[in-house]
Amino acid sequence: MSEPPEPPEEIPKYIQEGLEKQDVDTLEEVIDYARELREYLTEPPEEVEANEDEELVEKERRSGYTKVVKKVPCGKDCSGCPHGPYVYHVSRSGDGLDWEYIGPQEE
Repeated sequence: MSEPPEPPEEIPKYIQEGLEKQDVDTLEEVIDYARELREYLTEPPEEVEANEDEELVEKERRSGYTKVVKKVPCGKDCSGCPHGPYVYHVSRSGDGLDWEYIGPQEE
């Protein structure tokens, strides 16, 4: 290869420039770290819990997310609380968790 490879447009310039300054051993370490980070970010989170005022009905790890079914209060003074159960898909997002509301649980 006589010319350096063209970086994908999706890679920010500051990352590209930083990688180009590294030696081969460091690039191998970066590759290993990136693979481990990808695996961590795509594995279903185990640490999913309901808030203290919610009722966890079901928690099941799936491919890429954790399915959570819970009952939640409406925040009003009603006699029907908690409401639900409602289904959520929980995945990793940076340092936190991303809760995607799916809808009421079908019976």
